[in-house]
Amino acid sequence: MQAQTLLVEVRPDTGKQTARRLRRQGKLPGVIYGKKAGNIPLAIPLKELERLLAREGENALLKVIVTGNGKEKEFAAVIREVQRHPIKGVITHVDLYQISLDEKIRATVPVILEGEARGVEQGGILQHGLREVEVESLPADLPEGITVDVSNLGVGEHLTVADIKAPPGVKILSEPDAVIATVVSTRAVEAEEGAGAPAGEGETPAAE
Repeated sequence: MQAQTLLVEVRPDTGKQTARRLRRQGKLPGVIYGKKAGNIPLAIPLKELERLLAREGENALLKVIVTGNGKEKEFAAVIREVQRHPIKGVITHVDLYQISLDEKIRATVPVILEGEARGVEQGGILQHGLREVEVESLPADLPEGITVDVSNLGVGEHLTVADIKAPPGVKILSEPDAVIATVVSTRAVEAEEGAGAPAGEGETPAAE
């Protein structure tokens, strides 16, 4: 994974008034913390961050360039938390975690299903189980996602975390038995839906 550059400024003040002023300027309050960085409050360009998230996702490896007090510092970092407004959904705060490129980190990455399962061609239905897995790797080896080929999956068959072939340098930490994808028969799905349907929507109950 290639590091993405993020230019930020030191935020001299904290508090709600400062946060409101930053948002009027098109900036976002945030913080970067870690062994080397310590704890630095930041002002982050909102549009630049939104573009980065849309393009790279929250697992992006960052090269954060911090300017302030006439100085410039550079840190390798990852996004630890993105806080959003509970109703509007807009980003309100971002936590960045400074890392060492020589030390392994843990992250959660999406599972991407690839291919057309042969069981679907036989009339089955592909169900996507676990959608994210936890991995450990050096920052540069951190994958944007884990791709799983389901082409050979027949009706009644499934793939688990143990079946995933991890990319070089990546260790998968999620439970090996967790189901990633399965192909179920149409009858099984109909039976499950019928069992969960209220009286009158499934089969008619027998008369007393």
